[in-house]
Amino acid sequence: MGCVQTKENRDENSSDVEKYLKDESIKALTSFKVLLLGAGESGKSTVVKQLKVIYKVEIDEQEMQNYRVTIHNNTVTSMQVFIDAAERFDYEFEREEDKVLANNVKNVVFEENKLMSMELAQSIAALWETKPIKMAYERRAEFWNLDSAPYYFTHALRFAEEDFEPTEEDRIMARVRTTGIVTTNFQEGAIHFSVVDVAGQRSERKKWIHCFDDVKCLVFVVSLAGYNQVMFEDANHNRMHEQLNLFQQIANNPVFSGTPIFLFLNKKDLFEAMIQETDLSKCFPEYHGGKDVTASLNFIQSEFEKRIDDNGKKRLHVHHIAARYKRDIKYSWEDLRDVLKGENKKDLKEAAKRGAQPQKK
Repeated sequence: MGCVQTKENRDENSSDVEKYLKDESIKALTSFKVLLLGAGESGKSTVVKQLKVIYKVEIDEQEMQNYRVTIHNNTVTSMQVFIDAAERFDYEFEREEDKVLANNVKNVVFEENKLMSMELAQSIAALWETKPIKMAYERRAEFWNLDSAPYYFTHALRFAEEDFEPTEEDRIMARVRTTGIVTTNFQEGAIHFSVVDVAGQRSERKKWIHCFDDVKCLVFVVSLAGYNQVMFEDANHNRMHEQLNLFQQIANNPVFSGTPIFLFLNKKDLFEAMIQETDLSKCFPEYHGGKDVTASLNFIQSEFEKRIDDNGKKRLHVHHIAARYKRDIKYSWEDLRDVLKGENKKDLKEAAKRGAQPQKK
């Protein structure tokens, strides 16, 4: 015998469906998928690490151990890069003991989960004070190296202590090359952020297309210091030109035709120091503003703006930041949050009142 559905049951079911649709509509309007893109070494992962600090995401012991290993590896491999550069430039160590130290550090092979010994850290700290390494550092624009190398060398002895616990700054400065797709979730009141960080190296970019669905905001991170640096993948190619070409491809993709775009011009601190040594005209011959920081920043910003179509300019929000400083990410992220909330405010209000489906953006 079949069940007979009464009017009361139908009304109750209809009410449940409407409540469900209302809840799902509000949930959809307060859940933001933010896609984080940029070329390799731009600082995307640093942005994510700062967001973890801002949103007080707990770090377990395994993650802390990973940071220890990473920063030890960064320190050793960075010194190996500068030793190789010094040899390539024919900069010779004057003292025999320095030659021995350089040879010992150069031949270190880091195995999985290996940490520096204090002896190795002392060798790195000593080499950082030698003339050949300092001279190689002065020519760092001619070969690939990590921006944070001086930080690693300066703190090498502290890193090698038995009770070393990576500080917040250590974790921010640690460099792990992102591979694949990493999603990190943050909750701010009723708002849920899902930040998708995709590896920026050329070999990884074919994976980007898999992350384009349902993106509420695109954040493109640029290394300002790239105007005077070469790429990890291609030592003959300038990083800034690579970033400009990549931004043009992404920002004008039809998939993002209605999506807010945030351009984070990152590593402003490095840029301000670098511009005093090397004029922007090295990268852009048409630039004639000298070593003025503001003029240089404005010129680079205009180069990115020129590569986006007219419709895209209306959706573009630019921030000059140094991601290593939490305050810069905090202020930039607050702006991003407010833009997303503003875009959804009308639909959210209507959905809350009627349980209607949000309008497509």
